[in-house]
Amino acid sequence: MTIGGGALIFTCVNVTLFGISHDIPWYIAWMLDPLASLALITVLYVDGVLAEHGGDYKPGGWPFLLRWTAGLSTWIMNCWTSLYPDGHFHFVPQKPDAGGILLHSVAPALLILLAEAATGYRKYATRRRGELTAIIAQFETAKAAEREATQKRAREEAEREAAEKREVAQREAQRERDREEREAARLEREENARLERERREAENEEAARVRRAEIEAERERIELAERSSEIEAKRLKTEAEIEATRRREQWQLEQAERDREATRRAEITTAEAQAEALRKEADAKAEAERIKAEAEARALEEAEAAKRQRALERAAAKTRPASESSSRSGSGRTSISAGRASGSASENGVALTAVPALTASESEGRVPRDVRAQQREDAERYVAKCLLTNVSPDLDGLAQHYAKADTWVGDRVREAKKRIENEGGFKESVLADTELDGFATDDSDDAAGAA
Repeated sequence: MTIGGGALIFTCVNVTLFGISHDIPWYIAWMLDPLASLALITVLYVDGVLAEHGGDYKPGGWPFLLRWTAGLSTWIMNCWTSLYPDGHFHFVPQKPDAGGILLHSVAPALLILLAEAATGYRKYATRRRGELTAIIAQFETAKAAEREATQKRAREEAEREAAEKREVAQREAQRERDREEREAARLEREENARLERERREAENEEAARVRRAEIEAERERIELAERSSEIEAKRLKTEAEIEATRRREQWQLEQAERDREATRRAEITTAEAQAEALRKEADAKAEAERIKAEAEARALEEAEAAKRQRALERAAAKTRPASESSSRSGSGRTSISAGRASGSASENGVALTAVPALTASESEGRVPRDVRAQQREDAERYVAKCLLTNVSPDLDGLAQHYAKADTWVGDRVREAKKRIENEGGFKESVLADTELDGFATDDSDDAAGAA
């Protein structure tokens, strides 16, 4: 196999070049020589394996043809360039290269001859191995027969010795049985005597035990009767004590229940009296508070009515000249110089707008709704005029003029800002209104407006 592999490697290059020179791609041309060489090696290996199994195997014509076809094809492909260096085929080579033929014939010739010689070697080795195997089998058979005879003699000797030992053992066993029988008879007699003696002793002891048991039972019966009477007496005494204790505890419980009921009734009576006293006191306080609240409410109503009456009288007195001047000039408003209440407005260069004149019917009670609406409108337009002209409005003077609180003034400022942002045309009408340029009150009176 080693020579075959070396020949494959040696011839593979020449065969590959031979295939490439005949227009076979190199990646296919290299497969040709391994195929032929592997076929030859396969024949050698299979013949060797079958010959080693022995038997009457003899290679036939097809293995012979396969060997020589593979060997000759490898030899011809290796030597082709040496046989026909000019590339033209002639049945008889014209100018062969003897050195090349020799060089390329060594490996295929060795492989072919080895294939033929290996068969003879294998046959001889197989035959010789068979002979040696037969000799070894004969020797082993003789050894087995000798070993069987030795084992047979050993078995016979062991059986004879075993028989002698069994006979001796049987005699010894017989003697031992006889001795044991005599000993057993003696022991039986002694055991019978002992049993008889023990039986008589047991009968005597049983009779004594029965007498003692009868005496003990009588004693226990007397003691039991005494204990029963004592227990009955103790039971009656205990029941009497328990009944007395129960009656005493029941009386105590009833007494405690009566005491608790009396205490509870006393507590309920006390609590009802206290609750009644507290209720009367609360009613008295509530009545006093109600009377006081009613008095205060009447006083406040009277003061408010007097205040509104005075405010209406002052407003009517102040607006009467304005009404007369308005009728002469054709306008419903007037402007006068600022007084004491609007001093801060004069400093800012802005005046307040007057309230429209009140008629006699309006000054006799509450300010009519349309007058209050007109006051809110004038105040909001005044604040809007100040905001649009970047002048600070006189909020204190506005509050004094209308006799309103700061919250009313703050509401007017917020409404003016909302109207500037949301009401269309409001800013233009405020800026165009020249009657908002000045307002004044009488120096001798307080600034007043409708409540």
